[in-house]
Amino acid sequence: MKNPYTILSSKVVYENPWITLREDTNIRPDGSDGIYSVVETKDSVIIGAVNDKNEVFIIRSFSYPAQKWHWELAGGGSDDEGFITASKRELAEETGIIAKNWQQLGIVRPMDGLMPEKMAILLATDLTIGEKLPADDEGLIADGRFASIDEIHQLIDSGDMDEGQSISALYFIEHWIRENA
Repeated sequence: MKNPYTILSSKVVYENPWITLREDTNIRPDGSDGIYSVVETKDSVIIGAVNDKNEVFIIRSFSYPAQKWHWELAGGGSDDEGFITASKRELAEETGIIAKNWQQLGIVRPMDGLMPEKMAILLATDLTIGEKLPADDEGLIADGRFASIDEIHQLIDSGDMDEGQSISALYFIEHWIRENA
C-alpha cells in the first residue's frame, strides 16, 4: 500500500550516541499540514533464558524513565551486532548466564507510533548458570531468578512486571514452551 503521508522535509532536532530525534514536516492523509517526530535508535534484543523446568530467568531492574524497580527479561541494544551476538553479550552482562542453544522467536516493533526500532526476541536454552549476578556498576539490576510462566503472569497482574518489551517477548516464549514442553 502507498504511504498515506507526503514527507516534505526531515531534520534532526536532537542527537546523542543512543538516539536521534527527527522531525518530519508532512502532508497528512486528510491533506492538512503536519509535523511528525520520530525517535531513531539501534535495534534491540530481549532474551528468554529458559531452564530445563521451562522457567524463564527474570531480573529486577531499575527503570530511570519510570523511576521505579520492576521485573523484566534481560535485553538491550544490538550495538549493530547480529541479534544472536548481541543477545549472548546482554545475557552474560546482565545475568551471568551462558547458553549453548539460541533461537530467534520473532521480531516486534516495541513503540510503533514513536520509533522504527525492531526488537528481536531470542530464546536461550542449555544454560550454564553463574553462582550470582555479575557486578552491576550502574546499580540497575538488583536481583535475578527463574520464574514459572504462572509466576510471571502473577507479576504482570500485580504490576510488578509492567515493561512492555518483556511482556511482548513473553508471548513468543510462552508459545515456544507450550509447543516444546
